[in-house]
Amino acid sequence: MQITEQPENKNELSDILAFYQPHKLNQISVNKMFVTTEEGIQHIGVKQNSEYIVGTCQSYGGSYLVQTNGSVLGCCGQFYFYPKLKDKIPNLFEKSLEECKKISDELYLNNPIFIDYCKQCSLYVVNNKDYLERKFIFNGYFAMQYSSSTKYFVIPEALRQIPDDVLLFMYEKGFVSEIKRFIQDKG
Repeated sequence: MQITEQPENKNELSDILAFYQPHKLNQISVNKMFVTTEEGIQHIGVKQNSEYIVGTCQSYGGSYLVQTNGSVLGCCGQFYFYPKLKDKIPNLFEKSLEECKKISDELYLNNPIFIDYCKQCSLYVVNNKDYLERKFIFNGYFAMQYSSSTKYFVIPEALRQIPDDVLLFMYEKGFVSEIKRFIQDKG
């Protein structure tokens, strides 16, 4: 399950986790909200990248997007500055997919409008440098906090009485995974 943290629901996390805990969801992800403009995608509360290196964004090119009009985009960020490049965007109705990908890649690597957009896009930070900031125990969940999201995993009932510091140690050493497997195999 994924939830987007917004100013309106920022203080509701404990209630949400308490509501879903009995349902034993595998994971609840709380993602930072982002806004999009022609200048870029900005995740709220994520530090902006000052060291964009052309050609290194993990969001680009993994899965090209084809619009209904045949336009081929190399990343979802292109939706937001598409009008500025409209005449240069390759079209599947006019060229092969391989040619479209090649043209899109050239824009990504060499077009100043594309590059300036990428410099402002926080998807670069989120996907290239979304590092683990900390692990912690919170209200019956083991949590892993990244720069753009926090993932919560329900703690098995059999382990909830263990002190948080010991439980965190057990998670970090992989003991909880072994115990979960034991419980599953037994049941």
